[in-house]
Amino acid sequence: MNPTVVLVHGAMHTPWIFNPLRERLVARGIASRAVQLPSSNPDSAAAQGLTADVAVVRAEIEAVEGPVVLAAHSYGGVPATWAAATEDRVAELVYLAAFALEPGISMMEWMGGDFPPTWIRSSDGLAVKVGDAEQSIFSGVDPVLTAEAVKRLNWQGVRAFTEKLGAAPTDLPLTYLVATEDPALPPAVQEQWAAHAAHSLRIPSGHSPHLSHADEVADLLAGAVARVER
Repeated sequence: MNPTVVLVHGAMHTPWIFNPLRERLVARGIASRAVQLPSSNPDSAAAQGLTADVAVVRAEIEAVEGPVVLAAHSYGGVPATWAAATEDRVAELVYLAAFALEPGISMMEWMGGDFPPTWIRSSDGLAVKVGDAEQSIFSGVDPVLTAEAVKRLNWQGVRAFTEKLGAAPTDLPLTYLVATEDPALPPAVQEQWAAHAAHSLRIPSGHSPHLSHADEVADLLAGAVARVER
């Protein structure tokens, strides 16, 4: 059974964000699926938290026949890490400029206890949204693609940041893509996480390498798929 790539988006995103990357995976003969995390929702009151995200990622993995290469971007690294610790079908975990936290830590603790000053809080206090997405998330991305991506950003549930990571895999092969021009997640921090990975790659990208450097990211995932096939 050929491996399937399961893609986990970052905070405020939808699976649409992976469309350019998935087109390139199709061209390489690689099957993929992309989850919709319940923490990201157009309705701030409906946006859920980390544990709900983990459940959805696990269900997506379990729906795949055969081995899975689990690939996550940004916040998506947190639920992906937890899901990978509990699902034997995951054969490799790939971080795309993603958070590789230690168990027992929340995103909020990692961020120092507060959201960035440029972020917007919903009127009900239940969710947040980035206020400078063009500069922080989509730097270096084609302007037309950026405009469409910004238009599609959702509210992100606060509980996604306050709930602690419950588990991480201990013996799973990891790959880390370092975005060396990332203004949102410091490249120096990404390098620290990459040092613990079996495989790593550096791309001169902002925080969304799957949009700005989709071919290179597709090649990286193709390499992971080939390792699993072997």
